Amino acid sequence: MKITLFGKSDIGKVRSNNEDSLRIDEEIGLFIVADGMGGHNAGEVASKMAVDCICDAMRRCIINNQNAILGKIDPKHSERANQLASCVRLSNQLIYESAKNKPQYQGMGTTVESVLFVKNKVCIAHVGDSRVYLFRDKKLTQVTTDHTLVADQVKQGLITPQEAETSNLKHILTRAVGVDEITEPDILELDSKHGDILLSCSDGLNKMVSDETILETILDMQTPKNIVDHLIALANANGGVDNCTVAVSKTE
Repeated sequence: MKITLFGKSDIGKVRSNNEDSLRIDEEIGLFIVADGMGGHNAGEVASKMAVDCICDAMRRCIINNQNAILGKIDPKHSERANQLASCVRLSNQLIYESAKNKPQYQGMGTTVESVLFVKNKVCIAHVGDSRVYLFRDKKLTQVTTDHTLVADQVKQGLITPQEAETSNLKHILTRAVGVDEITEPDILELDSKHGDILLSCSDGLNKMVSDETILETILDMQTPKNIVDHLIALANANGGVDNCTVAVSKTE
């Protein structure tokens, strides 16, 4: 299968700096979206450290055939999926130690969406409230679960999804990379099918553009570059209150 990848990160219309980071490595079939947090530009530092660490470590696994695993191996998932999760744990360790040793970086952290294509499979390692969507058979599905307080409340039946959308607590994360000494990514594996489109984004997209509009854009635009460009333009047209990063793959 041929995979076409394209991504872009945009500062938006309100923020003075971009704390999102994006890394695409077409050689190994990997893209990573990270949305940083922390004062004094530390969020920008954390997200850049995450995408670089994960990509570099994954390249060592694939190209140099290294198989050092940090943390537990999940027998339900493939070797590559476990390696990807291990790379996310390594980035957590790196960011956490950096924040501990440098006062200006104290409290920094980041979300991470890492997506790796392996033959006819897609491996995803996910932490935070950035998202991965799958477009298949003209339907759009969010395949990751937001690691937020309100998402937990919805899961427990304490509030409705509609109440979650308007909650003042909707962006409080329950899990992030670099904040705690240990963090566990969610691991997902999907079968890859002809015509599939995967879209990963920071919340600067989905809080400005509805899932329905994302679906309409994919149906209209077709190519990864056109989809990315149009969605970022829509996010900015709707206010652009946050940095917006979008990465899209298409399987052909």
